[in-house]
Amino acid sequence: MEYSRIHKNAVKAWMIGRIIFLTIFFAIYYPVVYKLLMPRFGDMLTVKIGFNGLTFLFILFFLVNTFIMPMIQYKEWRYSIQQDRIELLNGVLIRSKVVIPISRIQYIEIERGPIYQIFHLASLDINTASDSHEIPALTLEEANEISQKLKTMIEMSDDVD
Repeated sequence: MEYSRIHKNAVKAWMIGRIIFLTIFFAIYYPVVYKLLMPRFGDMLTVKIGFNGLTFLFILFFLVNTFIMPMIQYKEWRYSIQQDRIELLNGVLIRSKVVIPISRIQYIEIERGPIYQIFHLASLDINTASDSHEIPALTLEEANEISQKLKTMIEMSDDVD
């Protein structure tokens, strides 16, 4: 079975989204910790070391999550559309394989947030009665083609039933 990949601009889009989150997080974290909490503890060295250690761990985690993880996630993301099912493969530490029977699909949505619009990307949301699944970072043309293909497949499976 052949799997398709998502668009390579996913890495840039994910990085920008995480940089925005990181900026907001530290815009709140720094004043709260260093201007509000630390002065209340005065010269307690243990508290200063604790807060500085926590800040270092946050920075390290966010740097890895922002600049390394998107590249790994991109390499691990695959999808396949078969006659009777859709298969989604993703995950870095925990690998996930989701199989969605075509007959279970209730509706399909194409979403484009502001960052995806910059990179001419879209995500395809596939909704069943019990869950929602996403194929991220497709070109708008790919998302429309897949959506149309799935709609045709759903109609054909309805006609058979």
